[in-house]
Amino acid sequence: MKPIITLSFLGALSLAAHSQTAEEAMFIKGLYQQALGEQQGYHWLANLCEEAGPRLAGSEGDAKGVRWAVETLDTLGFTRVFTQPVEVRHWARGTERGECVQGKQERTLRITALGGSVGTPGGDKGAGVTAKVIEIVGREDLAAKGHLLAGNIAFFNEPMDPWLINTGSAYGKAGWQRWGGASEAAKYGAVGVLVRSLTHRQDDFPHTGAMAYEEEVTKIPAAGISTNDANWLSGELKKNPSLQVHYVLGCHEVGRAASANVIAEWKGSEFPDEVMVVGGHLDSWDLGTGAQDDGTGVVHSMQALWLLKQAGYQPRHTLRIVLFANEEFGLEGARDYATSGLEAGRHHIAGVESDGGSGAPRGFSLPGFFHEEHPEIIEALNTLMSPYGCREWTQGGSGADVGQITDEGAILMGYRGDSQRYFDYHHTAQDNIASVHPRELELGSASIAALIYYLDKTL
Repeated sequence: MKPIITLSFLGALSLAAHSQTAEEAMFIKGLYQQALGEQQGYHWLANLCEEAGPRLAGSEGDAKGVRWAVETLDTLGFTRVFTQPVEVRHWARGTERGECVQGKQERTLRITALGGSVGTPGGDKGAGVTAKVIEIVGREDLAAKGHLLAGNIAFFNEPMDPWLINTGSAYGKAGWQRWGGASEAAKYGAVGVLVRSLTHRQDDFPHTGAMAYEEEVTKIPAAGISTNDANWLSGELKKNPSLQVHYVLGCHEVGRAASANVIAEWKGSEFPDEVMVVGGHLDSWDLGTGAQDDGTGVVHSMQALWLLKQAGYQPRHTLRIVLFANEEFGLEGARDYATSGLEAGRHHIAGVESDGGSGAPRGFSLPGFFHEEHPEIIEALNTLMSPYGCREWTQGGSGADVGQITDEGAILMGYRGDSQRYFDYHHTAQDNIASVHPRELELGSASIAALIYYLDKTL
């Protein structure tokens, strides 16, 4: 016989639900207060930037970053801390200089090699490339002017679209010229490329970032140029279409090198074989110290679980911090982790990635199926976390690293902070601790901790 449901019984359920919600709200408030009061994540980030510095995959800085992560995580009392060896691509930068040549006059151009580029002929000690410059603004312009590129330098000058509110969308829209511009220009016979830096800001800092060559297409040297110099060069070309640019890049492939994913695990009390991951990538570009990209994601991941541990929480599922190797141009760490990062019989049920800088929290992206199947969880998360800035619960992916996980049904999520200034620092010499506001960083750590806490209790 089914139990008789009385009004008093329903009232008791309602009171219990209200009490539980109030308890969750107080717990989450405590996470934010602890993060903001202690600012442990910011201290960790400053220490990582100082002790390891730039962490280009395969470099000594990369190795220092791995050691720093292991030594720091070892002090936090997780169930176990270990490394997963990963073989990574090692590319080195070398000499970088550029000049615009107008008759007997030269003007220095602020440039930097794009990650993965070949060097100019002769490398550091060679004569470099000197040629006339053809400005290209967009794909249609490339098709129209391709016949002019033979023997010349292609100058890709499509800016990030300021009309797009989402800076990531603007970055993606203009990113084709950095990623594939060299091969596109080489098909027309170009001898080199300059690419406008991917930022909305007008400044003197050239941006690096990964590029790739198509197979069976001649490899030509590729450099990023600062937005101020790109604007100047564009203006000068309108006055003198025959001016030339000379540049030297000493970048080159070193070979394969040893690196590692760094993993800390906190065993679950009820479902130890069901794993929830929070992660960022430990490598960085070499112009700055990788504070925003992705030292922020590293300390977000570390501090999120550390906040839960300090609060006396005991997870139901196993929680993992994964600091991935070589996201910037290879994803070897994420791919190796996805294929062999878990023991037999274990599987991922959720993962969240932070790889968008230290901006104040705006929310999280979640897969479409989760929106469709569990709108009540998203509504509850919004109620609990909107006081702290998390109001955007969009459909979308997690990020390049966590996105490699293919376990069936895994809920893969991405932390979304305010990004309006992120691309000012991204892949530049300005990507250092001075670009990070401690309170914004800490709010991000607490937001991820709150998300993990609620999902661990609910799933």
